[in-house]
Amino acid sequence: MLGSVETEFGLILDGILRMEKNVRYAAICNKYGEITAHVLRDGVKLHLNEYETSKLIREAVSSWHYRHQLSFKLGEGKFALAVYEKLIRLTVPLNNENLLLLTLDGFENVPRIVATIQKLKKKHTNLFK
Repeated sequence: MLGSVETEFGLILDGILRMEKNVRYAAICNKYGEITAHVLRDGVKLHLNEYETSKLIREAVSSWHYRHQLSFKLGEGKFALAVYEKLIRLTVPLNNENLLLLTLDGFENVPRIVATIQKLKKKHTNLFK
């Protein structure tokens, strides 16, 4: 029996953390920037507090909304990478309703991480229509 969407999102995020060792934090948020599921790797301390994380996610959602408006000219966006001194933020649209946000320790596995996410999107098409 399938659980709630939030539970399934949580299982997906847990899977990403198990497969990709340089992922520090993973969250799925809706089109309003509200976090619907998130996981933090054991032993990792967040650089931002809850308010700052929420604001960052709302900004990312807003950016993806604008990218989507331009998709008729550029094609659909696949992912965006923001590089800071202390971490890397990877955002991936899952569909028109949900966005995946990951924070990473380094660049080394970004292409593989994106490929993993694309496979998960195909595997869980019922969630990401």
